[in-house]
Amino acid sequence: MSQPIKPSHPPSHAPSPDKTSPPRQARLILALIVFLAGAAMMVIEICANRLLSPVYGNSVFTWTSLIGVILICFSAGGYLGGYLADKRADFSVLGWLLAAAAVLTMFVPAIFALVGASGKNMGLIAGPVFISLVLFALPGILLGAVSPASLRLYSLLGKDAHVGFAAGTISMLGSLGSFVGTFLSGFYLVSHYSRTSIFVCTGAILFLLAVAAFYLARQNARMQLPVWIGGLIALLVGATTQEPVDASVIHQQDSFYHRIRVTEQGAGDNATRYLELDSTTEGGMRVSDGDVVLEYQQFWRLPMMKSGFKLDNALFIGAGAFGMPEQVSKQYPQATVDVAEIDPNVIETGRKYFKLGEFPHVQAHASDARRFLDQSSKKWDFIFGDAYNGVRQIPVHLASKEFFQLVHDRLTPHGIFLMNVISAVEGPRAELLAGMLKTLQEVFPQVEVFAVNGRLDMPQNVMLLAGNDNWRPLFTDNSYVSSSWENRIASTFVAPSRRPTDGVVFTDDLNPVDAIIARALMRD
Repeated sequence: MSQPIKPSHPPSHAPSPDKTSPPRQARLILALIVFLAGAAMMVIEICANRLLSPVYGNSVFTWTSLIGVILICFSAGGYLGGYLADKRADFSVLGWLLAAAAVLTMFVPAIFALVGASGKNMGLIAGPVFISLVLFALPGILLGAVSPASLRLYSLLGKDAHVGFAAGTISMLGSLGSFVGTFLSGFYLVSHYSRTSIFVCTGAILFLLAVAAFYLARQNARMQLPVWIGGLIALLVGATTQEPVDASVIHQQDSFYHRIRVTEQGAGDNATRYLELDSTTEGGMRVSDGDVVLEYQQFWRLPMMKSGFKLDNALFIGAGAFGMPEQVSKQYPQATVDVAEIDPNVIETGRKYFKLGEFPHVQAHASDARRFLDQSSKKWDFIFGDAYNGVRQIPVHLASKEFFQLVHDRLTPHGIFLMNVISAVEGPRAELLAGMLKTLQEVFPQVEVFAVNGRLDMPQNVMLLAGNDNWRPLFTDNSYVSSSWENRIASTFVAPSRRPTDGVVFTDDLNPVDAIIARALMRD
């Protein structure tokens, strides 16, 4: 008869938690630890995007880099937690994991202030990956270890009688915590509190959880001294860290969508203000008279080039700095000018810093542009598309055949649609323009192209004019005074022979706009 195989040495077991703390109390505290640790991880992840966006843009590249790093670190943390649980199933281990994560989290604002811009020249993919690793790799690994370490403790508290129940409970609590952390940070925290205060408070909560774990372990107070010293130092450093702010910034705030900044340059009649959302400049105006200052913004005048063009209603998709809708309202005082701007804080910024309150006929609507068009039965004579979400990043749902059909349906019969696209006109960097042209031509009978500045093979503001009527003779057959704005617009006209013709049609079902923009950015 075979004999059972005996281990060469007996497995080591830590003191069972139920001998150091009442099981019911320990289980409740352990459940709270797992729940809040899961919530903290998601708060850190979402707030991390707000930390990186002003440097790298609020784009799919930043989110993908950040989420990828967090997932890898969380996976490594899961392995670490399981390993530690087998080595020593003790609440003190959990306490050290939480304490270290707390200290590192509170240090995030200070570390970012030192190294945050160092990856800017590494590109829009390598940069966010590098900074995410520097800031969040260790906190992610440590927090990822909390659940597996807690699972072993939770099982021991039940004398290992219901291991499956313990695994399910810990998994449920961690997931519920992540859910609460996601909703809390996304719907409330990031728009009501500074990034520094969110990181510091999250770290402080993790520190309190560490104290609770040490309490359950009945650890000697002297052994906790390094934890308290480290926590206090991290709290003081994190709370007193000041973000470097350029002297030109006159207003700065975080909203649900962006880091909003208003900068002012020059003085007196030459003073100009610019609206920046995250890392991109969205528009500018001269403070003295409200005139627009960016070259592509001059294209609000295009309807004036056609004699007898009727403009009673205009719509701007994306507010920019409200300069263009305000200029339209000046030129056409009888017209109603609507602005579809998804961020209500941008609208408030426009009222305070960009003269929006001085134009009663300019009506700003806090709504996604496609939703606004879909819910409206109004017809406009002029629609201007200028919505961006990061570096050159046109929201994909505003760059599809279905969206352009919706725009077409909301135009009057002789109305025009003007869209700002950042792309090259010729060469490998013209892939985005090729697709936009192909897609617009599926909907509109007439589409024209204007390269606002620079060489045709380099990315720049490219204006696309689409409508039912033929506007081409205005730019090819007419002559204008060389110093006039009409001549500046006409001189940017791109002949059909120089336009890309190899584009694909973008649809809601298949829209590679993000990938095309990424390829263009990689070539720069």
